Amino acid sequence: MAHVVVLGGGFGGLAAIHTLQALAGDDLDITLVDRGDRFFMGFAKLWDLGGIRPLDEGSAPLSRLSQRGVNVVRADITAIDAEARSVETSAGVLEADALLVALGAPSNSAHVDLLRAPGAHDLYDAASLRAIHGALGSMEAGRVLVALLGAPFKCPPAPFEAVLIVDEVLRRRGVRERVHIAISTFQPMTLPVAGKDASEFVARQLGDHGVELLSGRKVAGVDAGGDTRFVRFEDGSTAEYDLLLGVPAASPPAVVKDSALAGAHGWIEPDRRTLRTSFDRVYAVGDCTQVPTANAQLPKAGVFAAAQGEVAAANIAADLGVGSGATFDGHGYCFLELPGRRVAFVEGNFFAEPAPDVQLSEADDSRFARKQAYERERLAAWLA
Repeated sequence: MAHVVVLGGGFGGLAAIHTLQALAGDDLDITLVDRGDRFFMGFAKLWDLGGIRPLDEGSAPLSRLSQRGVNVVRADITAIDAEARSVETSAGVLEADALLVALGAPSNSAHVDLLRAPGAHDLYDAASLRAIHGALGSMEAGRVLVALLGAPFKCPPAPFEAVLIVDEVLRRRGVRERVHIAISTFQPMTLPVAGKDASEFVARQLGDHGVELLSGRKVAGVDAGGDTRFVRFEDGSTAEYDLLLGVPAASPPAVVKDSALAGAHGWIEPDRRTLRTSFDRVYAVGDCTQVPTANAQLPKAGVFAAAQGEVAAANIAADLGVGSGATFDGHGYCFLELPGRRVAFVEGNFFAEPAPDVQLSEADDSRFARKQAYERERLAAWLA
């Protein structure tokens, strides 16, 4: 029986396992390796932040895959030999007939260090939620700054969703008029991946809620040792804060950078249509990859990772004699959640030439319901 090893139990890995089992049934031996024990979607952190729902209610244990015949190995991955399709882990060595690398991307270590400053927190780290809740719950006046620290960062709409959630939380507490809220981005507009119109829409939403937008501001440092805490930007300007919520850039996993899979910048660069790497029966999907579009890179977002995982799984199955394979067409979407439980979609063909053909839909509550259904249906399909 052919053995498929999947590295990473996030969107890409889980979608791939689900597809492999749908295509091949019990004819494949599948092993999942992940250092963690649970899966949740990134936007669940924002729902927790906004008091919509606790994070754990949108989470499920990866161990449930064992009930479906998947061998779940909770371990650190220490080395990948793509040529031999061999993986060294803290639980031993695994050999594979086909290998899928879906390891995600950790936060940039220099940015993590910046966010160790007093009053600063990593907005994308679930472990920071309790402290952020506490800071927002006790704030009576002051300054909140959400700062994008560098590229690439995961889920492009999320920082703007988060700053509007902060506005909502403080309004609910009745202290918003005494708190200045700002968001800084190194980019020239809010959502370059979605284009000028969508970026202007987001900027209007920020303005309508009294959130200051500091665009084209690249963070150079954080100074919090004196009486005043502030962020320094490379253009020489500064922004004071009492609460800093930073969005670190993503970095390639060290085990990928140290392998033959790494491209020039440390990311895996698979064929963007098939997700094949240059190694036989080795595929890569999701945030650990760098996939070019006409003018940038494919966004690092769970919806894209899941779609890629399904395509990679179909091609792995075809390599092993089941089915005819598949291609990824570059279509996808991101959720953009706005106050009042309304959601817009940033949706389109990200592989279009000469530029991605991406549109922003109207925001309404029916799309919020669709976002809820997206989470519910995938948790049920992958981990029920």
